[in-house]
This record gives sequence, structure tokens and C-alpha cells, in this order.
Amino acid sequence: MEYFKVKTALELSKLHDIAFSATSKATKTTFYQSLKRIERVYEVPMTDIRLRFIDEKHDFLKRLDDSKYSENTKLTTLTNVLKLLKIIDAPLLTYNSWLETLKTKTEARSKKDKEVLKSKLKVLMNFNDIREEVNKKADNFINTSSSIEDFEKFLVLAIFTLQISARVSNYVGIKVVDDETFTNDKDNFLLVDGDQYKFIFNKYRTSHILGKKEIFVHDSTLQYLIDKWLTEYNTDSNNLLVISEDNKRPMNGRQIQESLETATSDLFGSKLTIDNIRSAYMKMIITLDPDFSQKLDIANILGYSSTDQLEDHS
Repeated sequence: MEYFKVKTALELSKLHDIAFSATSKATKTTFYQSLKRIERVYEVPMTDIRLRFIDEKHDFLKRLDDSKYSENTKLTTLTNVLKLLKIIDAPLLTYNSWLETLKTKTEARSKKDKEVLKSKLKVLMNFNDIREEVNKKADNFINTSSSIEDFEKFLVLAIFTLQISARVSNYVGIKVVDDETFTNDKDNFLLVDGDQYKFIFNKYRTSHILGKKEIFVHDSTLQYLIDKWLTEYNTDSNNLLVISEDNKRPMNGRQIQESLETATSDLFGSKLTIDNIRSAYMKMIITLDPDFSQKLDIANILGYSSTDQLEDHS
């Protein structure tokens, strides 16, 4: 053991590369990075640590748990400690003790992931629950100040949850106008004319079949959010509704999706995609048992040419 205690992280890494010569370059690099991580946890080089973390396991685990590293990174570090124990031919009792620790930590992480997923699925199952939480959170954004980035992310979430959940592409490059005379037949618009709020979609997935579609914004909370966004935050974007803060240009589909995922992660503790939200919305619609004409109209606004895809979510 004394022979290994005076080795540097690089020297121990080279011993690993010899002992596990068949492993990939990435695996070898990961082992070295784990040793350097241990050095950062102790704030001294490996030669000063002298492998004391092997016998002082609980102290090391506390240091690791208190560090800024992610759970995955912590588990990777423990995995490589086990490899180190093999390299130095540590006593079987010591190895088994660390193996049990890794197993316990891995199971705890798995359990946590399952709980997060369960919570996420619970949200996904009921669109009304999503809408209720968004409405509650909206009060904060309407009545208090927030950064332009946070407000816009929440506005994106509100657009997809406080009304029919259309596709992301419907909102790429969408323009704000205050009179229908400023619209045309090729672009998408938000018309804000007095008390009337209306999305006009000329360009969407099935527009070549279905033509122009309109959604009136009846939800007062969404109206308040749009008003505040346009009057207090988005004041220099050339009439664009959603913008990239980097260059004041319209958000692309990926940026809108990322805004939505960030907002849902902040609100629910787990990110939801637009597909998750649309699926929950369509499932809610089917449970309301609308007649065929209503289904067809909803399907058309969602971007489907028939009601079949609505039925898939029942």
C-alpha cells in the first residue's frame, strides 16, 4: 500500500491504463478525471492525500456529497475508486465495503429518478392540473417584476397551456399587430385590437390543406401576460412576439422548445416537452367527448388533417 500512497494522480492513472489496457481512451480519461476530482475535494494533490480516503470512507463521502458535482459524477467517482482498489490489490473486506456503498448510492439515485418520473407523469396525466399550476404561478409574473428572460419563458409556457396547444412552429416568427389590415395570407400573427386577442395562423404544418386558422384568446390570465410582455418587456423587437435576447431576432423552434422546457422544469421540477403538453391536452379533449365537428375543428387547429391522432390519446 505504501508504494501506491506516494503516487501522483497521473502515475496512478498510468497504472490503470496498464491494468485495464483493453478499455477505451474515454474510460481511461474518466479514471484520471476522477482522481483529479478527489484532489479537488481534498484541495491537495494525491501525494498529500496518500489514499487516506480508502480507509476514511465516511469522511470522503461527506466531502463528495458536499461538493458541487452532479449525482452522476459522484457515482462515476465511486466506480473509479473501486477500480483503484483492484489496482492496488486492496483487502477484499475493503473492496466489498466500497462496493456496497456504490450499490446503495446507485439504488438511491434510481429511486429518486423514479420519483421524479412519477411526479412528471402525474402532471402529464391531467392537462387541467398543468393549467391550474400555470395560472397560480402567473400571479407572480403579473404582479411582480422579473427578468425579461424569465418572463418570456413563462409567457411561452402560458401560450401552450392556457389555450389550445398548437405546434411550436406556429409561433416561429409570429408578428404582433393592432389592426387586421396589417395582416397578410402568408405569415402568422397575434392581433391585439382593444379587448380582442386573436392568433392568426396562415403558416403551419397542414396549412396547405386546411388554410388559415384562428384562435381567439379568451383566457384573461394569458391576456394580462401578453399585455405586460408587450408594454413592459418586449418594446424594441419590430413587432415580434417571441424574441431571442441575443439579437432581438425571432426565436426559432429549438429556442421556443428550450424556453418551454426551462419554464416547466422551474414550475414542476421536471421538464416537459411540447409533445408532453399536447398529449395531455388531447387526452383531456377526448375525455370531454366532443362531437365529431368539434373534434375536427380542434384537430385542425392542432395541425392534424383528421381526428385519428386525437383518438390515439384516448
